[in-house]
Amino acid sequence: MKILLYCLAALAVVVLTLYFAFFFNPQTEEQEEVNAAWSRFAEEVADLGRAIESAPFNRDEQTAAAGYRHIARYLSTFLAEYTDLRNPDYPQFSRFPNGVARVGWDNPDNPYLVFAVRGDHVYRLRGNTTSFDLVTINVYSGMLGHTPVRNIRTVSSIASDDLDVDENGDFVLTLSAVRAEGDWLKLEPDAHIVVVRRLVSDWEKTYEGLWEILNLTTLGTGAPRPTPESVARSLDDAVTQTRSLRELLTLAHRITFQLRLRPNTVEEPAESDPNLAMADAFQAGARGYFRLDEDEALLVDVPVADCRYTNIQLANPWMESLDYASHQSSLNHRTAHADADGRVRYVISGRDPGVQNWLDTAGWAEGSLCARWTYCSEYPTGINARVVKLDELDRYLPPETVRVSPAERARIVAARQAAISRRYAGGS
Repeated sequence: MKILLYCLAALAVVVLTLYFAFFFNPQTEEQEEVNAAWSRFAEEVADLGRAIESAPFNRDEQTAAAGYRHIARYLSTFLAEYTDLRNPDYPQFSRFPNGVARVGWDNPDNPYLVFAVRGDHVYRLRGNTTSFDLVTINVYSGMLGHTPVRNIRTVSSIASDDLDVDENGDFVLTLSAVRAEGDWLKLEPDAHIVVVRRLVSDWEKTYEGLWEILNLTTLGTGAPRPTPESVARSLDDAVTQTRSLRELLTLAHRITFQLRLRPNTVEEPAESDPNLAMADAFQAGARGYFRLDEDEALLVDVPVADCRYTNIQLANPWMESLDYASHQSSLNHRTAHADADGRVRYVISGRDPGVQNWLDTAGWAEGSLCARWTYCSEYPTGINARVVKLDELDRYLPPETVRVSPAERARIVAARQAAISRRYAGGS
């Protein structure tokens, strides 16, 4: 009898559960659309791994692991972007690229700020230039990894040299379709994203000052709470971004594959093309690729140029910057030493050669490099690159080469780690 009662009680629970599920918690059309949007997003993420598997340079476990970590980092950032931050009606700053999500030779000297806009609204940007060599502000019609690359163009640009900066380093900039009083940056109907590049060559300068972005069109109104429609729309935006991320990875594949055909060479600088996706209108860049044995170094010598800012950095085959906090994988005009003949000689290797201008490959036998020249009177020509044995390196370096002891190197790396910790103290 007890067994029968237990069975009847269990049956009653099941019946009641089904009754409440069907009659008191029905799936509305909006709920079903959110569920479907989530399923679409999950399917796109699952398919994203194929872009890593199919990369022509993905030939070992280290490269594969870095590739999967690369997309995982990217996904972790853009999910926050598209569910919370990337709202042009109520914009917020996001740091992208950042210390976690790194993409497209992200610059270690650049604590980026990004915010969303729409062409028919008016925005006010406040900022401070005190700690920065130069601040550039570019409006784009899309964002790498979200908008198809072919659809991204530079809408408008301005640099801190052209802003009315007060004695404290503060400025105010209006962004709108119609010209405004004071400093102004034009928005057009396809304006989508604003990227603020804040170049800092001295990492000890950690004061960022006041930065604020307000939409004057919606200022003082309450942001609506998330709805099934808005969440579904955000997830569909994430689907679009995931597809565009696959396109971005394919672009990285093509660039890296082309560079790998000419290992241990560096291109001559080329000015940014305003029609090139996410280009900075105020700089020129050069690319290269290293492929080295443990006992080898790539010696790159570059003429000194009359520029506000220059740098060189290393990246893995996915064009993701190396760990620039724990490795000296980047140098700029302040941290690199120029020789008496007017050239800067960089030594790229996995083993510390004991010179100031060492670029640490951080365990990578091959990878890419990127150099930048910003706000220059003219760009350098005549970049040389050659592979040498580390044991014979001194034969190719001038007498005034600055040497660095292991203890000094440890202090340099510790200072980099502390600087990056301070930079991202508020989060990546």
